[in-house]
Amino acid sequence: MKIRVYTILTLVVLFVQVFVLNNLSISPFVAPMVYIVLILMLPIELSQWMMLVTGLIVGAVMDLTMGTAGLNTLVTLPIAFFRRPLLYSLTGLSPMSKEEGIPSVKRLGMRFHRYIIAIIVIHSVLFYFVEWLSFDNFGTLLLRIIFSTLCSLVLDYIIIMLFMRRLSA
Repeated sequence: MKIRVYTILTLVVLFVQVFVLNNLSISPFVAPMVYIVLILMLPIELSQWMMLVTGLIVGAVMDLTMGTAGLNTLVTLPIAFFRRPLLYSLTGLSPMSKEEGIPSVKRLGMRFHRYIIAIIVIHSVLFYFVEWLSFDNFGTLLLRIIFSTLCSLVLDYIIIMLFMRRLSA
């Protein structure tokens, strides 16, 4: 059952990112990235190598559809690699606790929000710094990071709330 829900989540997120958000021109400062939710919502107990494979696949698919020549993969792999340490440090989970299931408000309480916000902020900062590759016009870069992060947070929370009940079952 969960594999079907993850498949639907993946298809919905990729469709929204590729066909809606990538073609939507809200502002030059707003470019939401919702595909990172595919990494955020993976089970806690998922092995590190499976997390990296997932990050590689998600990044590569986004690169192929967006024509970004490795940018998404370059940014998604560190997120996948550091997801578990960040999850444990930001939520107070212990690697010895053998916690299972997907991260959720029900499971982690308010600490869940720290985890989500931290991952999305790190992803946005990495993405836009690598895309920009310069500190020229730093103010514009900072505005783009802030507005895109806020928009991504809102959209990611909407997606998480839509799928949380199905994934938690």
